[in-house]
Amino acid sequence: MKPNKEANKPRITYRYYELPEGELVQAITGEDWVCTYGTYAEDVHFHNVMEIGICRWGQGLMVLEDRRIDYTDGAVTVVPANCLHTTLSRDKSLNSWEYLFFDPAGILNSAFPNDPLFVESVLHRLSSEALCLPQEDAVELERLITMVLNECQTKHEYHKAVEQNLMTSLLLLITRSYTEKKTHIRPMTVGLQQIMPAIEYIGMHYMNPISGEDLASICSLSEAQLRRKFKEYLNMSPVEYLTMVRIQKAYELLNSTNYPMTEVALRVGYQDVSSFNRNFQKIMGVSPYQYKKNNSDYRGRVLDKKISAKKGWKHPSDP
Repeated sequence: MKPNKEANKPRITYRYYELPEGELVQAITGEDWVCTYGTYAEDVHFHNVMEIGICRWGQGLMVLEDRRIDYTDGAVTVVPANCLHTTLSRDKSLNSWEYLFFDPAGILNSAFPNDPLFVESVLHRLSSEALCLPQEDAVELERLITMVLNECQTKHEYHKAVEQNLMTSLLLLITRSYTEKKTHIRPMTVGLQQIMPAIEYIGMHYMNPISGEDLASICSLSEAQLRRKFKEYLNMSPVEYLTMVRIQKAYELLNSTNYPMTEVALRVGYQDVSSFNRNFQKIMGVSPYQYKKNNSDYRGRVLDKKISAKKGWKHPSDP
C-alpha cells in the first residue's frame, strides 16, 4: 500500500491580524498564556505582522521553517511576517509566554519620515531572518519588551509616544543583533510566497466582488495553479479562503455592532442575504440569526476545524 502523502503534509495555518484602531502594537499577556504550547510539530502557522515573544518560564522547541531551536526561561523570539513557525512545550509542560504583534513599517516610517532608504534597509533585514535568542543574548531586548508590555497594559499619559520610541529602539536593537552566529531562517517557502499577493488582496478587498481570474492574475499564475497552491499550503481553495475571511468579518460585526443582517451581508461582500446565510451556516454551524440571538453560546465557535486559516490571537490551546 502506498503511503498517504496528504496525511503526511504539514498543516499550515494563516493567522491574519488587525491591530486595534489607533494603536501601534498589540500585547498578548496574562494567565491565559500560561499553558502547554503546541501539540504537533507539523502544526505550523504564519501571519501578516511581526511577532516578538518572550518566554518568562518554561522550556521547549521553537520550530522556524525547517529548523528546531531549543528554548528555555528568558528566551526571546523574533518572527517576521510570513515565516512558518510554531512553539512546542517540552513534554507538554506548562510554559509562560508574552507577545507583541505589530507592523514594523508603520513604526519605522513614523520614526524616520525623511529617510525612506534607511527604513527600507532596516525592514529588509527584519523581514529576511527569524531569531530565537537565549536569555544571555537578549538582556537589552528583554528590558525593552517588558517596558512595552507595561505601557500597553497601563496606558498611562503619553503611552503612545512612549511605545513609539520604545518600539523603534527595540527594532533597531534587533536589526543590530543579526550576526553570523545567529540562525538565519528564510521567511517563507517559494510556494507560499507565490500566493501571498492573493491572500493580501483578499484581506483588503473582501467586501468587493473578487474572481479567481483576478487572484490568479495578481499572482501571475493560472487559475489552476492558484487553486493547486492554495490547496497545498492552506488546505482550501481561493474561493473557500475568501468565504472564510468574509464570515470572520461578519462574525466580528455581529459581535461589535447592531447592524441589520442585510447590512452585515453587504459589508462583507454578499449582495444577497441568502448566500450570506448559507455560508455563515456552513462555517459556523449556526445561522447568523441564531448566532446573533445566542452569541454567548457560540462565541467560541469561530471557524470549522477543517479550515486551516484562522483569525490571529486565538488561545494556543484552542484546536
